[in-house]
Amino acid sequence: MLPALRALRAPVARSFVRALSTPAQSAPTGVLKRLLADSIKVPYMQACLMNPDYGYYAGKHGLEGNHVLGSRGDFITSPEISQVFGELLAIFFVMRWQSAGSPASVRLVEFGPGRGTLLGDMLRTFATFAPMIKCLHTIQLVEASPMLIVEQEQTLKAALEKVGKTLVPADTPVDKLGKDEIRVEWFPSYHAVPVEPTAWTIAVAHEFFDALPIHIFEKRTEGWREVMVDVDTGSNGSVSVLKASDLGKEPEKKLRYVLSPGETPWTKLLAVQSGRFDTVQPGQRVEVSPLSWVAARRMGELVSGYDAQKVSGDGKPLPLSREENERRSAPSAGGCGLIIDYGGAQFFSNSFRAFRSHKLIDPLELPGESDLTANVDFNYLNTAINSTDARAYGLLSQGDFLRSMGMSVRVEKLTKENPERAAAIAAAAARLVDSTGMGTQYKFMAVSAPPAQRAGTDSTEEIYPFL
Repeated sequence: MLPALRALRAPVARSFVRALSTPAQSAPTGVLKRLLADSIKVPYMQACLMNPDYGYYAGKHGLEGNHVLGSRGDFITSPEISQVFGELLAIFFVMRWQSAGSPASVRLVEFGPGRGTLLGDMLRTFATFAPMIKCLHTIQLVEASPMLIVEQEQTLKAALEKVGKTLVPADTPVDKLGKDEIRVEWFPSYHAVPVEPTAWTIAVAHEFFDALPIHIFEKRTEGWREVMVDVDTGSNGSVSVLKASDLGKEPEKKLRYVLSPGETPWTKLLAVQSGRFDTVQPGQRVEVSPLSWVAARRMGELVSGYDAQKVSGDGKPLPLSREENERRSAPSAGGCGLIIDYGGAQFFSNSFRAFRSHKLIDPLELPGESDLTANVDFNYLNTAINSTDARAYGLLSQGDFLRSMGMSVRVEKLTKENPERAAAIAAAAARLVDSTGMGTQYKFMAVSAPPAQRAGTDSTEEIYPFL
């Protein structure tokens, strides 16, 4: 049901959210593991994170008292550490909006907003620039978890009320909005977010791509093989000895990694045909996330205001239909985006891991009850974005970006305004730019497209601090 939805209109109906959520009672520990062991043909990482009943994001938030984000959860993000993070991102977008000529209509799209903390901090900062907040008409959020949507709506309402704005349903036409109204819309997938060339688009993806499913391939002397998850039967030819206490109990099913016996469709598509992996040696593995490529390409389309031209199997552009040609011949306001995640400008071999209560655990140990993640290959995202009418810029480390945007000045002002919290404010900010931690582990990539009269205008920009 959920993937077929175009959008969830705000305000969200509580009965509708309950209908999509997990049952009110807590699910027994290990339910998803047993389901996977019974039928392991589904993509492992995707099932663990997004299974509608027992998945980490869809299921855990359906249970009262459980938390994914923050100090009581399994991991903590930069916006949860310091408000300065969201404020400086907002300043960056204000600068880009001014460079684009201050377009009269602005929309904000966020991929995976979490609890809405980053969004709230950005909106509060936008409100200090009256011309900017006046032009912000639409907020569109990509979120598959019904329970997170409830949290985001609450955070969004509170943030808008503080700046004198009101949240209204997304079916309100822009020309019918009151001067203090902003329409808000939720989408279950980035595919469903429409391209809107008449609005200057802000797009944000903070710790979104690291949670998209990956495929792992291993180079063998006989060719590429895919690393898969299977049931560990434990049948090694030995006789199992049962204890009396084990009688009548169903033995716990365990999972294990195995190699495919031959090539799979994914190895042929993503490994064999990719020149990026020509130098990989036998025994070495590579991680590839095809959904990351698709999501990055979609961000490029949203920012540029144009659907990317389709290509054939050999990479050649396909002829445009009459409708496509008309859309690509129309003006676009353009836009700007930011992708923030851990990773680098390279492919990775062994970054797939799981977190539970801020500790690393075996990814096969508690499926659906731990956060699965993998490093982001920003070179891969770069090729996807540059296949659209937008362009990718960067990488910058998180520390370099935040310092370039004036972090020290903002922190100094905050500490003077809040002397009783000065030490905590300074410590949180320092954590964001720590050269042995988040300051270097997290990377920033910009996505930008200037206003254009038609698609196909290749215009490289100078974007501070991505110089």
